[in-house]
Amino acid sequence: MPASAVNKSENNEQKQSTLKNNDNQSKPDIGANIILIGAPGSGKGTQSVGLAERYQICPISTGDLLRHATQDKTSEEGQRIRRAMEAGGLVDDKTVMKLIDQNLNKPECRNGFLFDGFPRTIYQGEQLEQLLESRQQRIDAVLEYAIEDDLLKRRILGRLIHKPSGRTYHEEFHPPKQPMKDDVTGETLERRSDDTNETLNARLNTYHSQTKPLIDFYRKRHVHRSIDATQHVSKVLKQSIEIVDHFRQQPTYKLSEVIVEKAQNEDDLNTKSKQITNQADAEKRLSNNFLFIYNSVTSVLRERGII
Repeated sequence: MPASAVNKSENNEQKQSTLKNNDNQSKPDIGANIILIGAPGSGKGTQSVGLAERYQICPISTGDLLRHATQDKTSEEGQRIRRAMEAGGLVDDKTVMKLIDQNLNKPECRNGFLFDGFPRTIYQGEQLEQLLESRQQRIDAVLEYAIEDDLLKRRILGRLIHKPSGRTYHEEFHPPKQPMKDDVTGETLERRSDDTNETLNARLNTYHSQTKPLIDFYRKRHVHRSIDATQHVSKVLKQSIEIVDHFRQQPTYKLSEVIVEKAQNEDDLNTKSKQITNQADAEKRLSNNFLFIYNSVTSVLRERGII
């Protein structure tokens, strides 16, 4: 083969290698396990779409999992879930965790997962933690979208929707050209049936009493960050990605380490309790000794007529 042909072939291989390397460098790292925490209306749903796309991971909604399970008319589990939901009750956590475990085995979850609004309680957080430990997986980041209740109420109670098209408006932040009229068709806009002050107050109370303690739960595991959800959507997403990328590079907690830390805290508490008890006993003994001496001296002084 002529030398010129050999050089040309080598040059082509080098170009292809360079293009391949550049393509790999430009492609962002994928894969992450993320939990989103936030009150209703904080923007979790919007951010979950961007994060799932960025890391090519599967969004998991426990509500969707349960609704899908009720469609199985043949299984006893599906019938039990359907009866519970139709009665307005809650499906037990064991069943929910089983559905999550099954869902994590799906091909679309091979790069990771994103939970929007789950877990809701510390108990669910502990159950999820144990499930992931058994699968040799971890939580990379827990993102809390923080926003004041008053602003949440303004956001939610002012929402308007054109049902036929799905177009949305807001009385304050994105008003239609004419009050309560769709800009395109002129048809009447509606409010969502659950966008009421009573419903929202109930949901916020549930969030604060049950879900917010999860913030401390995950803070102790060093995977939690709070983000100001009042910022523009794109800025919130940018900060979310920066935080997830940061956490993905860090060594994370292990469940065994958390258990050890909890045991150490309990030992410290027991030690302090013993110290307080011992101190109280010592003070009691000193008090008794003082009273004995005082009574003895007083008795002698009385006998001698001094007092």
